[in-house]
This record gives sequence, C-alpha cells and structure tokens, in this order.
Amino acid sequence: MSRIFVDDVTKTDRRALLNVNKLATISDIVAPTSQYLYASGANEITVIEGCVIAVGGAGIFKTGNTVLNASNLDIGAAFAVGSDYYVYICDSRQDAQDEQYIISLNSTYPSGWNASNSRKIGGFHYGRCRKINDNMQPVNSGGAIFGTGWESAVSNGILPRSVWTLGHRPKCSPEGMVYLGGGTWVDIYLNSDDGAQGLKSEYNCAPMTGTEGMNWYTFTERLMKSGKRMPDYSEFCAYAYGSPQGLDGANTNAWTATTNTGRGTTGSVVNAVSAVGCVDAVGRVWEWLNDLITRAEHATNTEFHPTVAWGWDKKSPLRDNATKYDVGNIYQYYYASLAALVAGGGWNSGVRAGARAVYCSNYPWDVSTHLGVRGACDSM
Repeated sequence: MSRIFVDDVTKTDRRALLNVNKLATISDIVAPTSQYLYASGANEITVIEGCVIAVGGAGIFKTGNTVLNASNLDIGAAFAVGSDYYVYICDSRQDAQDEQYIISLNSTYPSGWNASNSRKIGGFHYGRCRKINDNMQPVNSGGAIFGTGWESAVSNGILPRSVWTLGHRPKCSPEGMVYLGGGTWVDIYLNSDDGAQGLKSEYNCAPMTGTEGMNWYTFTERLMKSGKRMPDYSEFCAYAYGSPQGLDGANTNAWTATTNTGRGTTGSVVNAVSAVGCVDAVGRVWEWLNDLITRAEHATNTEFHPTVAWGWDKKSPLRDNATKYDVGNIYQYYYASLAALVAGGGWNSGVRAGARAVYCSNYPWDVSTHLGVRGACDSM
C-alpha cells in the first residue's frame, strides 16, 4: 500500500495533483438510492438523476433522469423473452461528449466497447409479466382484482423486480432472479443444469429432477456451488402468489394436465407466472423446500428399519449413487421418518397444483423424476 494524496503547497509532489484520472481510480458509484435503475415501462428502464459514476479510471459522470429502451441495444432492435440484459455506461474519452448508455446481452462489455471505456451498472430480465395493481394483487384487463380472465392477463416485458444494480442485487449472480422482498431474491425459473456442477435459472430448459439422479441433498450441494439455498414454505407461498391453479384437462394456466407424461421445458405455459414474476411455481415439477418434518406414518422396512423403535438404520439411506463418500446414518423411530416439504405441483397434478400446494411425504434422499428445485439468495 502507499499514500495516494499529500498536501504540498509547492506543487512539486505529484501526489498533490488532483485530476479526473486520480478521482476516477478511487471513486465508486455514488447514488441517492441503491435502486438507481428501475423499470419505468414494459419495455423501458430509467436511470435516475444525481448519480456520480466513474468509468475506466478516466471519466466521471453525473447522471440525469434518462430513459433507456431497445434503441439502446448494442445488437438488435427488440428485447427477447427469457433473456438477461446488462446496462452499461460508456465513455467515448472525448471531453465534449457526455456518457452513453448501452444495453447488451454480453456480460463483460457491450459490442463496440471494451473493459476500459465501459462499466456495467446493472441489468434486468425480459420475460413474462402478470398484470397486478399497486398492492401486488393480480387483476384482469379491466383492473378487477382476480376478475374474470385474470389468469391470462400476462404480457411480455421487463420484470420490474428483476432490475438490479451494483447496490441492489443478490449475493450470487443476479441473472434469472427477482427480488421477493425482505432481503431475499428467488430464481425466476425452475433450476436446470449449468454444465459446471451447479444450477441455473433459465428459460426454455428442462428442469433438473431425479431423472438426473438428484434429491434434496444433491440439490442442496449444487445450490451451494451457485451461491444459493432452498427457499422455505413461507417464501414459496410469497413467490408463487398470483400463479393460477392447475387444471385437470388442459395446460392453459400451468403444466398440470393429468394426461401429461413429462416435465417439458421452463416457461412453455404463458399464464404460469406469479405476481412477482416467478415462472412454473405451479405445476411442471414439485419444488424441494428447506422445511424438514417428521412423518406420522409408523412404517418399517426390512432392509433399513425393520422395527418401530428408536435405533440406527441397518443400512444408511443417506448415500446415493451421486454421493462419492460415506455420509453417516440416521437415528430414527421408524422407517423414513424424516421428510422434506415439496410444493407447487407436478406435471400431471391437475387441480391439486396451486400456489399453496404442499406435499409432506418425501424423504430427502428420495430420487424422483417429479421433484426439482428453485434457488433463493440473500441481498448483498
């Protein structure tokens, strides 16, 4: 470390020199609020005035109230459903020119710019938005709360709660997430494989389930690698609120028709979106939650727990094919007494699937094709 400023009235010590370059190297974003970006319309985002932002160690800008839209894209002329976009402030390095704002799908820097003359200041997800009032209550096209046809009052747009900044964001990567409130962010989509032993929240992907050998434990480990955790039942009810109940004979409002034979891909049902913007919270696959309970069924099993009495299982159920090392045993009164809640509904649950639907019998080592997960994360 070294001293960067000194007080030298003789002006012979360069450390006494105060210029834009020196200020920019030590300046962070100074803003009136951490949420200096917000969705001001279905297809526009606004940068609030009064922010001071340094770019690349050579430029410092004070923002005005600025509306950004698809015309600010570096490539293309329209936003695409299911995509994460990043907002950049760019410096042409010409003193006569003000800052430029670019929206890009590129997470490093926008096309035509580089890391030294651009700075990422936030981002958002473009997807499906449920029509709601100021109190987060779903309304129909006429504004009636849960009025006739409210289930289909869904349109494409910037998810307001997906907008993040450097001061208002989750601790993990912010892509594919919405702010639930109370310092919690949740994934928009049921989680799929990220190809790096973690999980991702992404549109038009097959959600991971027991088909890939996953259970409560292995999902917990993968979420940890992605900087996330499982939500609890209270959080599920909050992010699923406003998702229409499933139907027995159709997939109109959720992927739940009793004739369905598989999970399909995330986001395939337009109406399956909640008030905060979470997709497939009802139907498609049940979601593992962080709540653990004891089952009331006094069951026995010859291989694991043959009697109704306190004791260690004869064979540990805690290690599965995906676990590469021994992880101990379970001491319980009867077979499979420990259960983890799952919520929402599966691909053929019909009218039983809904925004408060919960299933209380799945032990955490259960590997089932009907069980998936959605991640949650605390705010920075």
